[in-house]
Amino acid sequence: MNQVNQHDLGESIRVSREERGWTQRYLAEKVGISRSLLSKVEKGTRQLSEEKLNLILDSLQEELVPVNRVLIDYLTIHFFSNQYLKLIEAIIGMPIERFEELDYAPKGYIGQYVWNQVITIRYSIDDTVKGTVMEFSGQGCKHLAMRLKTAKSNWQEFFRKVLAYQGNFTRIDFTLDDFVGSLSIPELKRKVTLGHVWTTFQVSESHGGTDITNNESNGETLYLGSKKSQCRFCFYQKDYEQRKRRGIPLEEAEVKNRFELRYRKEKAQSLAKIISRTHDLTKLFFELLNGAICFYDRDPNDPGAKVDKKWAAFIGNHGAITISLETIPQSFEKSMNWLIHGVSPSLAFIAQVDQTFHSSLLSLIIEQGEMNPRQIKLLQNMKADPEYYQEEVEYYERKLQSISNEKTSY
Repeated sequence: MNQVNQHDLGESIRVSREERGWTQRYLAEKVGISRSLLSKVEKGTRQLSEEKLNLILDSLQEELVPVNRVLIDYLTIHFFSNQYLKLIEAIIGMPIERFEELDYAPKGYIGQYVWNQVITIRYSIDDTVKGTVMEFSGQGCKHLAMRLKTAKSNWQEFFRKVLAYQGNFTRIDFTLDDFVGSLSIPELKRKVTLGHVWTTFQVSESHGGTDITNNESNGETLYLGSKKSQCRFCFYQKDYEQRKRRGIPLEEAEVKNRFELRYRKEKAQSLAKIISRTHDLTKLFFELLNGAICFYDRDPNDPGAKVDKKWAAFIGNHGAITISLETIPQSFEKSMNWLIHGVSPSLAFIAQVDQTFHSSLLSLIIEQGEMNPRQIKLLQNMKADPEYYQEEVEYYERKLQSISNEKTSY
């Protein structure tokens, strides 16, 4: 086979493999060759025997069965706004008539709407700090994903829209469903116990139980990160959960394992901004996972330590992204929204006192104020990246000017 045809063949193999979501390691092990050899074949620099080539081509022509699926599985979004009807229509794209209005609401909120018990809207009329909260359960996220697809949109555009409306993501559950049992959760738990793991987390927990009535296992669960952490990972045997809930045999369960990356508060908002810029959620999931944990065949400090083979095959060739486990400084937009909606009435009051009594209380209050560590860090970031924050500063200048103009027109 000449070099040109070999290159074209390799490129065709690579494209077909990636369309199936297969890593090089997965396809290589499937046909019995090394990953490095397959890599060279895809680059067009090596040829395969006719037997191995036919095995690859047959594998790529098999009915496409996904190995895994990445989902946005839970969302909570807070808006410093009481315009809940406008937000429901703009963000979710559903008329309010399709929601059920409940006769109760959590403390601090005036009302609450629900759709099929999977999408919840809580709102306040006068308190803009409480504002409006949207909550999407796992099924709510699936419904939202279908609406986005129908509208020829996607998660990236949804996250962009929420951020454009000054929404603050306070919870994001980012999930991968493993259909083929690529990893063993009990084995991962064992490796954590033995110390055969590198991770940015400092705390881990593991759970497992047995149903006494039938002596069946309820499955194994591994947690990384504390319950109070803004970032916590949960790996568990989904097939055991499905057997318990649906009464089906383990072998009939569609999903074998589930890997959940749970982000809260500022880390959720940081992740939202990353999602708004990415076109490939699966790639992003693996990069986040790879940036936080890696399993080895022994203590990773051992000079001879190697990455666990099954873990390496699972992660594939993905890079790594880390959302720092340190507390992320409060975002500039969140600070501005809090000032505008929560503090400005008090500042206006003090300004009127100064005007009435010819005092200088407001300036003295500002002089006495000291920035906390988070604000100091945020200011350092703003000075280090002025182009990025310039847009935000200009946006709030326009917003405040618009509010001022509206008051003047009344």
